[in-house]
Amino acid sequence: MPVIPIAPRAQLLLRARSPPPATSLSSLTVFLRHRQQPLDQHPKYQDFSTTSTTLAKSHARPPSSQSATSPPSSRSSTATQTLATDINPPASTRPADLLLPSALSSSPSSSSSTSSATSPAEKFKYYIAIGRAYLTFYKTGLKNVYHNYRAAVPLRRSLGLSAYLPTSPSLPPAIKDQLKATTTTTTTTKTGSSSVNGDHHHTTTNNKKSVVISRSTFQLLHRSAYDIRRMIPFTLLLIVCGEFTPLVALALGNAVTPRTCRVPKQLEKERGKRMQRKKMALLGRGTVTAPTVGSAEEMSALRLLISRSMAQDREAVARACAVFGLARSHEAPAWAVPLVYQRRLERYLEYLAIDDELIRRGGGVKAMEAAEVRIAVEERGGVGVGFSEVGRDGWEVEREERRWLEKWLQKR
Repeated sequence: MPVIPIAPRAQLLLRARSPPPATSLSSLTVFLRHRQQPLDQHPKYQDFSTTSTTLAKSHARPPSSQSATSPPSSRSSTATQTLATDINPPASTRPADLLLPSALSSSPSSSSSTSSATSPAEKFKYYIAIGRAYLTFYKTGLKNVYHNYRAAVPLRRSLGLSAYLPTSPSLPPAIKDQLKATTTTTTTTKTGSSSVNGDHHHTTTNNKKSVVISRSTFQLLHRSAYDIRRMIPFTLLLIVCGEFTPLVALALGNAVTPRTCRVPKQLEKERGKRMQRKKMALLGRGTVTAPTVGSAEEMSALRLLISRSMAQDREAVARACAVFGLARSHEAPAWAVPLVYQRRLERYLEYLAIDDELIRRGGGVKAMEAAEVRIAVEERGGVGVGFSEVGRDGWEVEREERRWLEKWLQKR
């Protein structure tokens, strides 16, 4: 066999290139085998891929239509229009948290015992920080008023209410028809017979959309209309007074302050005034002491006052308005009772009636948040429940409020 001569340059290349060791070849073979296998089927990475997929699904942001503050979507193709299913309204309808800076230390400085703990410059910065905290709180409250109003506009249209006028009817016509229809259907089901009223209700439902509303939606409509009427005067007050707005708001009270812009001190001050008005209004003729707050005697006195006011008793109407916070005193002029307070009390009792029914439908008191329970108790004349005994913590007060509201719903 003839020998093929190799060029000198090729010989040098062959000598410089050494064969790979056996360990490198085996490692390369193993790597290629694993490369051909899918990552999700690999025994080492199978659990990791499944876990990462689950975490990605759990941390995915829900669509905007399912958020707590956005209004529920409506469907025009169906006969029944569901607006909400919750019993608690959005948190934006209540005041936000007021974050105040920590108090200044009153202990003397370690460097010099004669100098005070804080210098005038530090005190000035501290009070400026307090003013900014209140300013941020009020800005957040006004933003919530605007967002609640925007969220309530499509709901008002679906209920046949004025979309832009800030009116808050205590009992919208759609909800009144819905309650009447529910009562008729329940009565027909219990008797086991198909009456004429039941057939008429069925026809009305087919010809016109039936609106299903929850307490969350109802309270959003009611509170947004209440706050938007006070937004313009309070905004002007905030522009003029600036950091001194809390002092002016405490002096004016709730007349010009939206619900979302009421600081804790203002709420406590108003609660104390209402407790005093209720105590004076529940005093009967010839009695010196009022019933104990939260007792069964107070509940009976409230129901007796409501029944008497529905019978056009002018004195009872004036006292009931004072108990429910509709008047500043129970000693109203006789001529003002039929002209002002009578109609005001009727609308408020209708509002309480529909709110009681929606609480029952939404799951009862146990499904309500603690803040909503307190608001509901105070709206029904139970202001001060749980605060009669000194030293009670938050849970004990909440438990008394829940018991009081359950008793109210049982006897309504």
